[in-house]
Amino acid sequence: MENPILTTAALMDRVFKVLVIDDDEIDRMTVIRAFKGADFQTEILEAIDCQSGIDLAISHQFDCIFIDYRLPDGNGVELLQKLREQGIRVPIVSLTGQNDDRVAVDLMKAGASDYLSKTQISPAQLRQVFQNVMRVYNAEVAMELANQQREELLAQKEEFIARMTHDLQTPLVGANRMLDLLCDDVFGDLPAKAKSNLQIISRSNQDLLQMVRNLVEAYTYDTAAKHLTFMPIDLVRLITEVVHELTPIAITKNLELTSTILARDLPDANFQVTGDRLELKRLIVNLVGNSLKFTDLGKISIELRPSLPNFPTVTVAICDTGTGIPKGDLANLFERFRRGNHKRSNSGLGLYLCKQIAEAHGGKISVRSKVGEGSTFSVELPATNILLDSVV
Repeated sequence: MENPILTTAALMDRVFKVLVIDDDEIDRMTVIRAFKGADFQTEILEAIDCQSGIDLAISHQFDCIFIDYRLPDGNGVELLQKLREQGIRVPIVSLTGQNDDRVAVDLMKAGASDYLSKTQISPAQLRQVFQNVMRVYNAEVAMELANQQREELLAQKEEFIARMTHDLQTPLVGANRMLDLLCDDVFGDLPAKAKSNLQIISRSNQDLLQMVRNLVEAYTYDTAAKHLTFMPIDLVRLITEVVHELTPIAITKNLELTSTILARDLPDANFQVTGDRLELKRLIVNLVGNSLKFTDLGKISIELRPSLPNFPTVTVAICDTGTGIPKGDLANLFERFRRGNHKRSNSGLGLYLCKQIAEAHGGKISVRSKVGEGSTFSVELPATNILLDSVV
């Protein structure tokens, strides 16, 4: 939509308040006559030096200010700086003499919106300059307003997500606790079939709870609000911990979960990275959990390949014998809210979050998969230079 200030009708419909700061009365009158000859109305106030101009600019709301470079108590650059320091943001046009191009450049660098040679002042020339600076100023104001509205919306969204996730997590955690107590016969013996159904409900609740937590984590990365604590991490220990925690889930599905540490005996093998331990654990747990979800027969294996002198990254590969991923889904697999066509697919945030975590650590994540044969997700992370760290 066209900005109203740029149309002739709009220029004629309102009165623009203009301040002219110039110690030469003839030059001031030249500007005033040019405004009177233009096809829009103005209310013009005059000042003859820097201080009186600043006082007027502070006490009145002007649409535009015209300033001379040479004034009794200062120059145009100093005046510009003082006006901007006072929070005067309206367009400021500098008035220059003949062959004062260098002065005009200095004024533009200091923050002038445009310049106008006194020898070229005419109603048409003044109208063009005035129209141009007002167009730019209005665009800047509109952009600032849009940014402010966007920030307000982001703040509202952040508050909404914080409240929503808190309100969702609390009853889910309570419900899961109650289901565990029922399955443990705390309130009396239950038939085996009832326990089996309760366990199904509990797993569904756990999935929903994980989705809510993924939403929170993904949002903190998107808004750059995630605070990471970096420290040296031994991935051998971290993967051993993940296998220990997730093995019971694999057993319930009659799956084998193993880990393999490759090239462990090589003297230069380095399995250490620098990162946030909780986030890297979340990354690996999410990938292994994803494999457990989409694998019904066979096994899930975690392979850890070390950094070597000619290969500066540590690689974690999660391999499964699951359903595999259609070729058409691979390109967009890590996009936000990207859901596959599999019936077990959920919010589409898990893999997106994995990508965010990997990239936040200077790494990358990739996938190889074939339908019916399984998938391999690989995470490459920069290795910590142990020798360099020990010297530093």
